[in-house]
Amino acid sequence: MHFKILYPSNYLASHDLNGKDVVLTIRRLVVEDLKTERGTERKPVVYFLETQRRAEKENVDEKRLVLNRTNAGTIASLYGNEVNDWAGKRITLYSVPVSAFGKEVEAIRVRPVAPAPAPAPETPKEAK
Repeated sequence: MHFKILYPSNYLASHDLNGKDVVLTIRRLVVEDLKTERGTERKPVVYFLETQRRAEKENVDEKRLVLNRTNAGTIASLYGNEVNDWAGKRITLYSVPVSAFGKEVEAIRVRPVAPAPAPAPETPKEAK
């Protein structure tokens, strides 16, 4: 278990991915006021269908992704520049080491390839 799991957050972080690629479906993007080292800043935040379902099922706060410029550009290259058109689109998140704040840290990135479409839900067979 990663030590950062001991300090829960409402925002997705690289340790939440457990070293795996994670495919999520964008539910919505909103700009929110977030507390940062520089005070309160307005930042884009992405909400996902899967994290909403998990939050409802487990009665916990929903995890979301603060969308940095790098990831926004990757999503735009996949699905276009109009953020309102991103709802319902699937992206793959992965963790990668990056240099930030004078040290190496793990960051979440969006893969530059669209994941395969979600499998269609099975329909129940007719009773005979």
